[in-house]
Amino acid sequence: MTNHNWATNIDFHDAKTLHPQSIEELASIVSSSPNVRVRGTAHCFNTIADTNHTAVVLDAMPKQLTINVVSKTATVSAGLIYSEISELLEAQGWAIHNLASLPHITIGGATATGTHGSGIKNGALHTSIRSVELMRPDGTLHKLTRGVDEEFYAVIVGLGLTGIAVSFELDIEPTFQIMQTIYGELPLKVFGENIIEILSGAYSVSFFSTWDDDQVCEIWYKSKTTPPATYFGASARTEKAHPIFGEDATAATEQFGQPGPWHLRLPHFKIGQTPSAGKELQSEFFVDSKNAAAAFAAFHAISKDFRHKVLVTEIRSVAADDYWMSPAYGRESVAFHCTWMLDDEVPHLVSLIEAVLQPFSFRPHVGKVFNVGSDHLRKVLPKFDEFREYVMKTDPGGKFQNDFTRALLDL
Repeated sequence: MTNHNWATNIDFHDAKTLHPQSIEELASIVSSSPNVRVRGTAHCFNTIADTNHTAVVLDAMPKQLTINVVSKTATVSAGLIYSEISELLEAQGWAIHNLASLPHITIGGATATGTHGSGIKNGALHTSIRSVELMRPDGTLHKLTRGVDEEFYAVIVGLGLTGIAVSFELDIEPTFQIMQTIYGELPLKVFGENIIEILSGAYSVSFFSTWDDDQVCEIWYKSKTTPPATYFGASARTEKAHPIFGEDATAATEQFGQPGPWHLRLPHFKIGQTPSAGKELQSEFFVDSKNAAAAFAAFHAISKDFRHKVLVTEIRSVAADDYWMSPAYGRESVAFHCTWMLDDEVPHLVSLIEAVLQPFSFRPHVGKVFNVGSDHLRKVLPKFDEFREYVMKTDPGGKFQNDFTRALLDL
């Protein structure tokens, strides 16, 4: 077990790190410990998963995936990694609606922070959850269901503060095929003038750029139907691409319009391969899609000030949802994501981006690098204070909190 996060920029300070093997053992740990922080695969870039007390990792819990073909649901244990979930579903002819850019993350950790894929009609990963079985501070289990329990919308995307998710019931659908095509050398000007049309042109679409002097970008186009020969004037690449320009493309999912099952095309990176660049930092900011063109222009205008530390920028779209702390709460969103070099200058460069996106009421991905605090979140998340009050009511002793979340919510 490593003592740092995936990116190696955060060293964990656990007094002890426990890997319970049963619900009963987890309940005993939670009920008897004054402070517990649950952790997934640590694919986070700040101290949200750190603790000075007891860290709990669910990787040794029994692995469950049970399909109900009548209700079209799958019950999965929260410690499962999305690659495991997707392979088990596909083997029985089923799918979930979307995946993140890499499948190497746990469902519990990913959905707690609002992780998403792309597609303007596709909700973030947490929107597939129909119900959750949650362990409260006293070790008891409570089941909450979408459309039945109002607090369901507080505990999903709960930042690890509303309890420890033990299992989820997910909406599933029959398996489907996706074709992935990479269109290269699209001028940034064309993208900026047609941002919503481009991002909504297929099941899942992503923009990539390094903001270099030739001012071009790539479009990763994932479709259920045959892709066009050109896309907004850009031609399909004939050499395989990696999201980070110049990297060995072996780890990237198959391209050239070759059909394949959903779970082998929707992520950018293959199951079993090392994703992205490894030692890196990430930041991501969500704006209302109606402001996407203006936000892109502002972002592009200062790219010369930060591009020297950017490995790549990805822009994606996400459907609106009803989850209180979701970055897409109540608004169809466009997300500006930067993968950075592992460098001390990055927080300052992130502050430059935050400043130009401020007029667009941006919302940060709280598992990544950002600088704004509770004052900003209160302004941009309509349910912020309700979530804060819910956390204090359901966990009055602050058992699931850490220094990061106390500062974030002004607790």
